[in-house]
Amino acid sequence: MTLDEHSFLPDGTHAAWTMASYVCEGARRWPEREYLKHGDESLTYAETWRRIASITTWLDAKGVGRGDRVVMVTENRIETVLLFFAVAQIGAIAVILHPQMKPEGLRRILEQTEPKLGLLEQSTAALREEFGETPLVWADGGVRTPFAELIAAPEPKPVPFPGIDQDPAFLVFTSGSTGTPRGVILTHDNVRFVSAAIQARLQYQAEDRVAIFLPLSFDYGLYQLFYAAMVGASAFIGRPEMAGPELPRILAAQEISVLPGVPTLLGGLIKMQRYRPVPLPKLRVITNTGDHLPQSYIQSLRELFPQARVFPMYGLTECKRVSILLPEELEAKPESVGRALDDTEVFAMDANGNRLLPGETGELCVRGRHLALGYWRAPEETAKRYKFIGEGHSRVLVSGDFGRVDAEGFLHFHGRSDFLIKHKGHRLSPAEVEEEACRILDVVAAGCVKDEARDQLCLFVSVSREGLDEQALIMALSAKLEPAKVPNRVIFLPELPKTGNQKVDRKALRALL
Repeated sequence: MTLDEHSFLPDGTHAAWTMASYVCEGARRWPEREYLKHGDESLTYAETWRRIASITTWLDAKGVGRGDRVVMVTENRIETVLLFFAVAQIGAIAVILHPQMKPEGLRRILEQTEPKLGLLEQSTAALREEFGETPLVWADGGVRTPFAELIAAPEPKPVPFPGIDQDPAFLVFTSGSTGTPRGVILTHDNVRFVSAAIQARLQYQAEDRVAIFLPLSFDYGLYQLFYAAMVGASAFIGRPEMAGPELPRILAAQEISVLPGVPTLLGGLIKMQRYRPVPLPKLRVITNTGDHLPQSYIQSLRELFPQARVFPMYGLTECKRVSILLPEELEAKPESVGRALDDTEVFAMDANGNRLLPGETGELCVRGRHLALGYWRAPEETAKRYKFIGEGHSRVLVSGDFGRVDAEGFLHFHGRSDFLIKHKGHRLSPAEVEEEACRILDVVAAGCVKDEARDQLCLFVSVSREGLDEQALIMALSAKLEPAKVPNRVIFLPELPKTGNQKVDRKALRALL
């Protein structure tokens, strides 16, 4: 079999584009170049595409087709990636969930998605009862339908994509404003547009090896597969637990050049490099999103890795990415998260739905081709977040985040609405307090929450050495912050709790109170 014979994209321009087109094109342009690496396993672009073709043939034979849902609950692994792309090519809808998903949460998602097929592994085998009669594939063996059966077809037949690029491609589940898991519906065209806009800023290169330590259930980790395939780069599929004390050694051994991170991951890297440095000559790009990146972290990263370009970014699952700050803009706009992506518009809106002038603070709104279709089977929540505004009835994402856009088009993010704290008559973002705390020597990470019962502002910190005094920290913050933003208490923890996406878990911090 040749790649052309079983390419699912005919030569004519009438062919619909799918997310799997990234791999198909990579197999055509760079067949022998490594695309995926996980542990001791490595797949070239050509090998990856052949396996996707086999899985697509298998899915078609099993009756999985356009609009069907396939739910995957696994650790980061190559099998998940292969099935994800095959599901997209067959016209079905992929759902990747965090492997630490609890049975109750999984049950609610399965009730919404009604999957045609599930993917589990031994570490998530306890969840199999939640799937009921849904057929299951096992990523790492198993007594029923091992993954090897999916990739065994020696001569997979062409299965053309049955839809259009506006079709749903995958769902990313969030907690939703009601606390019920809601699946954000992303289309193939959403991915194509936003990935090109992001790549235009980040400039991944063919020689790069991109690290994926973030879970694939987190769209920030998942999209790294697309950026790598756009340029023929390699993606190293790691696991979140690798982003611990051994992270610098892993980065060096795997010759990682692009490190997508969140503040907790990058803060840990800074700590380890200061006290047990490991040469990382290949590290070329560091990106951050998911939570506010303190200025002190940016400064430390630039000092520790002068050869690396640091990109603070801002985005939401509901549209993937909004803005990116270029490294050369850091000095002039240190408090900004950058300008909106190309062909994207961001503006602030007041409580009455009026568009604000540049420099005025309000709720951030986003326009662009990357806006998701909405929330899966949740029309009321979709209508609250996605609105038609203005005389032209433009479709706008009302983000629920607060900030401003200055006269030069730079976005200044103030905080997410569900994180904002009202204290002493003032509304503040915990990021402001955490930012100043992280400027203090030996503070590795910080999380600010409100103790409603005692009407106190509490700051949890993780430090790199013992002996730091609570009152000394409060006094240091008093010299920098307005009185309403100064914590009443500082609580020391060996490590701050994190969500499955490796962000500071403020809900868990409030529970500790």
